[in-house]
Amino acid sequence: MAEYKTTVALEIGSQSVTMGVFTPAGRGFALSRYARRDILLDPVEEGMRMDYVGNAIAEMVQELKVRGSDVRNVVSGQQVFMRFIKLPAIDMDDIAEQVGFEAQQHIPFPLEDIIYSYQELADREEGEREVLLVAIKKDVLDNLNTQVEASSLKTRSVDCSITSLYNAFRANYDEDEPVMLLDIGAKTTDIIFAEDGRFFTRSVTAAGAFITNSIAREFNLSFREAEQLKIEDGVVSLGNGYTDAMGEQEAALATIIRTAMSRLSSEVQRTINHYRAQYKGTPPTKAYICGGGARLPFALEFLQSALNIPVEYLNPVEVLSVGPKVDEAELEQDAICLGPIVGAAITGSGTGEFNIDLVPTSVGRDRAEKKLLPKVAVAGVIALAGAGFYAYTANQAATESSKVLAQVSRADAAVSQIDSQITSVQEKYQKEMSQIARFEGLYAMRSAYAEVLQQLSRKGVSLKFWFNEFAPLINYDVDSHLITEFKGTRLIDSNRVMKSESALNSAPDPEAGSRKSKDDPKVTAIYVSGFTIKDPKSDANEQRDAIYQLVYKNFDERSADSLFSYQYNKVQSNLNHYFQFIDAKSTTKSMKDVPPAYVDKFIMVMPLKTPIAIPELSSGKK
Repeated sequence: MAEYKTTVALEIGSQSVTMGVFTPAGRGFALSRYARRDILLDPVEEGMRMDYVGNAIAEMVQELKVRGSDVRNVVSGQQVFMRFIKLPAIDMDDIAEQVGFEAQQHIPFPLEDIIYSYQELADREEGEREVLLVAIKKDVLDNLNTQVEASSLKTRSVDCSITSLYNAFRANYDEDEPVMLLDIGAKTTDIIFAEDGRFFTRSVTAAGAFITNSIAREFNLSFREAEQLKIEDGVVSLGNGYTDAMGEQEAALATIIRTAMSRLSSEVQRTINHYRAQYKGTPPTKAYICGGGARLPFALEFLQSALNIPVEYLNPVEVLSVGPKVDEAELEQDAICLGPIVGAAITGSGTGEFNIDLVPTSVGRDRAEKKLLPKVAVAGVIALAGAGFYAYTANQAATESSKVLAQVSRADAAVSQIDSQITSVQEKYQKEMSQIARFEGLYAMRSAYAEVLQQLSRKGVSLKFWFNEFAPLINYDVDSHLITEFKGTRLIDSNRVMKSESALNSAPDPEAGSRKSKDDPKVTAIYVSGFTIKDPKSDANEQRDAIYQLVYKNFDERSADSLFSYQYNKVQSNLNHYFQFIDAKSTTKSMKDVPPAYVDKFIMVMPLKTPIAIPELSSGKK
């Protein structure tokens, strides 16, 4: 049953914070007032993000006069893990227990480190159940909740922007045909499919920050400068001579944005194909776009042409009344960014299709205490009644008291025995969880290497050279060693059985820092070798420059999706730490793998942005 009450909704996005106040109006809500704050941070300032978020919330609490209110929070889709899980066809009444077991298999973190919620989806096939699992790291959620509570707000619930936006869409639009929502945010674009009661979503990294990084790279600007240029002068080129009347810089900027948007349209098309093939979905007949990235001039026209379907701006406040304190001209500009907070109000009224609630630690503790209070009161009454009855029976007959005491003693012994059994089961459980965590670590390591290889194969494509060797480096410090100090290519001992036994057989000097800690081995860099074809019309330096430039352009750490930490100026001044070329003339007969005369061999060390952990392996006992 719908329950329309005054609701304060807050969305904490990647580069913005939005708050709205919704009041009952007829059989729905009115948007009484709202406020938005942009949080533009260079990626290197990410550690300061929570401070900016806290300041923005405090300002809006004062502006909207909601101090002390309960608030329904929405976190960005980029901060959560979403998994579609098919439940096994077994007879279990407690679906929560089933979901908890499956969560251990699908979330790459221990259960005690995450907070999750779920929603059962419409039946796919007879006898088959599927749920949407939404999880977030506990420390991330608690840190966000700390900023909320610091501004004298009380968290009522926490949803994620994807399901909240879907609720807002369903409340505003009655679509019979399959449609697609594109929420173009700062760090991710959330792609949502809505079809005849079905729901599917996928997030891609082609979003606002991807466009900004492309501008920064091409114009050699900082992230802040590039973002400001995008906001003030950015448009999406529509091709066919569209930029002919523009100035040189404006035309270059529009072309860069078009190229980045082409990446987005390709990812959307790939997702549509995946939805059709894996989920038997129907291709969308229309798309709605929203989010900060949808504000780019001609973004709608470009996507309509690229996807070859009608595209409209999503208006999540279509069915809402608007209060007198809301500037309607300003609302018209901001409406495409208000979907998540509108969805939070709808979820709170009980009329949304999804009801995701990620409960922060402090909120869960408060809920448990409130739930316990009636039981404590009843227990107190029972205790007082029991005490009176015991006193009465003691006065009536000491013998009866002795019998009661004997019964209590037997019950205590039984409880002690059960407690011992529980302790034993808990120990077994902890042991099994430790084993599961180890396997999860191995699985994460496998997928990490797959991502590195995929990026190398995707971004390292060239007709001038090719890779032929790939090996991880454990605790290798690129700054401490010249690449010429390598004496071989066997960089990880494949016979290692304990983490303390692993070694870099080709490391130049273990004492000099290539093996920083035997107790905590991590892969910090990747060793790659390959060959480049000699071009008789150019000298060797030109061929080598081609490799340098490809690496700088495609793997520079400023690229949002780069897995490597190349820094142009640092590498340029220390090339012999990262690259080495070996031609036939520089080799001797005693050397192995002498390259043919028509090629040059090269080797590279590629430092990783995020080290890959090496899980501890067992000593061979099963």
